[in-house]
Amino acid sequence: MMRDAESKPKSGAVARDAGVADKKAALRVRMLALRRSISESLRTEMSMAIAGNVCGLPEIIDARHIHLYLAIRASGEVDTAAIIDRLSTMGKELAVPVVMNGHLVSAAFQKGDPVLPAQFGQPEPEDVSVVDESLIDVVLIPLLAFDAKGYRLGYGKGLYDSFLHRLTVKGRRVRLIGLAFSRQMVDQVPADQWDAGLDTVVHEHGIIRFS
Repeated sequence: MMRDAESKPKSGAVARDAGVADKKAALRVRMLALRRSISESLRTEMSMAIAGNVCGLPEIIDARHIHLYLAIRASGEVDTAAIIDRLSTMGKELAVPVVMNGHLVSAAFQKGDPVLPAQFGQPEPEDVSVVDESLIDVVLIPLLAFDAKGYRLGYGKGLYDSFLHRLTVKGRRVRLIGLAFSRQMVDQVPADQWDAGLDTVVHEHGIIRFS
């Protein structure tokens, strides 16, 4: 979808709605607590189900280059280990997010590569080899909440928004797939005009498509 990535403003071009920012901050606190309340055993079970649903998607089967995150276990994210296992078996070229000089870039990753905790607690490859973003077909993205319109709530640092906007400017149309537990769906995610919408959400019970 990425319908709003193209409208992301240049620095200072559009004043941010303080009301939206406050609503996002409050929802982040609530949804992070909800996600952390899920037991490790249940989170593992649901993550395995999500892996199965993801790897059966036509856009995943057809893709060659896939960008996906390495889960921050302390924040209760959907664990991507099983997805990495399956995509590796399928022969996919994988890349993971790395924060460099305040920007999110894609680094090559293979199953079993050593990782280290980085700036925000996210695992990153010990040896970073930046890949050509123009090759990316699909992005599997973490989220705190999503709604029926395909909007996602992230962590508020804007890293993925800038990353997706950069791909759009380069003319790269990627499929944007959010990974979530079904209980992370809310009635409405407060959205700024530049927030990128998802094409699809995959949860433990199935798939929701927005475009």
